[in-house]
Amino acid sequence: MRARLVAAAAALAAVAALAVVAGCSQAATGTATDRPPSKVGSAAPAPTSPMITLTAPAGTPLGAGQRVWAAFSQRGLPYDAWWAQLAPLLSPAARAVYVYDDPRKIPAMTLTGPIRSAAKPPAEARYTAEVLVPTSKGVFGLDLERHRIGSPWLLYAIKFPPGVQ
Repeated sequence: MRARLVAAAAALAAVAALAVVAGCSQAATGTATDRPPSKVGSAAPAPTSPMITLTAPAGTPLGAGQRVWAAFSQRGLPYDAWWAQLAPLLSPAARAVYVYDDPRKIPAMTLTGPIRSAAKPPAEARYTAEVLVPTSKGVFGLDLERHRIGSPWLLYAIKFPPGVQ
């Protein structure tokens, strides 16, 4: 019993540390941290964003990246609607981190070029991918993963450009 409690405490501490290291956006009052996340099903409709037109199939890394960016960049949505679109596109670890983000804190920006897949070493290409999003604030990197061939590509981290939080 004691070993389970220690393991649970360690897991909770790891998630909390990951949230701090990731630099999640949090407003001082009345934000996403004050309310629990909505319950989200496993399948999500393709989000629409005035910032992007979805062109790649959802089952490809590029298509998954486009859908993640379309959902994430919806800065004008209320938190619950924003999270309902984004959460199904995230890995469990990413959900634990990005649940604390506030869409109102996402900086205003525009795309400055096409979203594209980054080159990956052949040994990693089957299970990890990176999609690059060039914006007026810099290039964002969307790190994607899947656990088996045929499973969906899910976001596990967003790399922000220098100076952007």
